[in-house]
Amino acid sequence: MGRIGLLICLLFWGIRLPASDPAGRFKLSEPVQMRYQETRTLALLSEPWKGSGYLLADPSGTMVKLQLSPQRVIMVATPTRLLYFDSSSGERHRIRLPTSMPQAEGIVLLRQLLQGNFQPIRGHYHIEYVEEGKNWSLQLLPKDPESAPFRKVSMHGDLEGNRQVLEIVERDGDRSVTRMVLDARGDKLTYTIARLVQEAAGE
Repeated sequence: MGRIGLLICLLFWGIRLPASDPAGRFKLSEPVQMRYQETRTLALLSEPWKGSGYLLADPSGTMVKLQLSPQRVIMVATPTRLLYFDSSSGERHRIRLPTSMPQAEGIVLLRQLLQGNFQPIRGHYHIEYVEEGKNWSLQLLPKDPESAPFRKVSMHGDLEGNRQVLEIVERDGDRSVTRMVLDARGDKLTYTIARLVQEAAGE
């Protein structure tokens, strides 16, 4: 669930800031919803895997990935648990946080980014952030590649917060690219997020 759960977690929308202060760019001030297209290049697959759907998040730290293609799957990360629900098969998983599972390391990392909490990240990663023209880019390069969950995490987007791209290279060389476009924002999404969390939890 680590690779799948990880990609629900990265939702970066914020106000324009100087390059010397990137943390605030990653803080949410209101719920957001994005359309996404994801492509994974895996060593075990002869052809890239492709999926699409919606990504939602709110300032409390709840993040939802609603995959609609190739099948409907809901993946949720909250500050206290991870949830997974496959509508077609009925498969459901629940994991309490914190956990020692290596698959959860990426989720913790991305939640820290979402909260603009760069201090613990700097203990393990070199952070390179640049604003140029109407765009920004961020790279996390592990100080100890042998222990980090990823070889590389890179993101770029526009300063208006309408489009962004996330690329992740894992330790085994598997690579994923997720392209996101802002679809909606505002408190009206709070109900949608809560409903998807309840469905994923089976509540």
